[in-house]
Amino acid sequence: MREYMTIDEAIEQNKKIIIKAYSVSESIEYFLKVALTKVLHAYSCDMLLIPLYTSVKELVVNAVKANHKFIYFEGRKSYDSVFFNSEKALQLFKLEMTRGDARYFDLLARKQNLYAMITMSVIDSILYIDVENPTPMSDIEKEAVTKKLTIAQDCQDITDYFIQAQEDDYKEGAGLGLVLITMMFKGMGLSQKHFFIDSDFEKTIASMHVPLTATTIQEYKKRLEETTPKSA
Repeated sequence: MREYMTIDEAIEQNKKIIIKAYSVSESIEYFLKVALTKVLHAYSCDMLLIPLYTSVKELVVNAVKANHKFIYFEGRKSYDSVFFNSEKALQLFKLEMTRGDARYFDLLARKQNLYAMITMSVIDSILYIDVENPTPMSDIEKEAVTKKLTIAQDCQDITDYFIQAQEDDYKEGAGLGLVLITMMFKGMGLSQKHFFIDSDFEKTIASMHVPLTATTIQEYKKRLEETTPKSA
């Protein structure tokens, strides 16, 4: 007897689709795209694949990075904790990640069973997607995320965001992808209540609620028409 069902079986039986990511590998990207493609096709919402896949992948990247950052700093507990709560610490982490250590952190994440868990389910024609990781956000990260999402909700595009975010100290740092997700959701006629992030003392969950309806399709088509250059 099989322990897991296939994506097709999960869709047919209206069960949750669960994907675990220790890193953002090609196989994870493949399964994310296949799962979304099949779910959207079942509800005749194929054209929403690009904005939703882009959004989910961004959230998975953020979740995996958070887990890797946790591993990195846990291994440096003997150092001054004040230093490793500073901006210099984050810069050091980013520098090491660009040196090809991502595969090393992937192995450590597997060893410690630290993964981002993606769940997808459809209830009453609403696609629910959660990206959860077992590491909480710091107060600084919460403040940055809240500020970004609040400002982005009132912007028409990413250029507008940079104009309005002049006083945002984190406007070019981590979390900018969240602004892009907000823009894509607005392009589908969806608001902040359809995309939100919650973090407590033991985990962080990014949630997306997308109505798989003709209205969402119409709003997205309208947005595409408005942003597509007209030929001469």
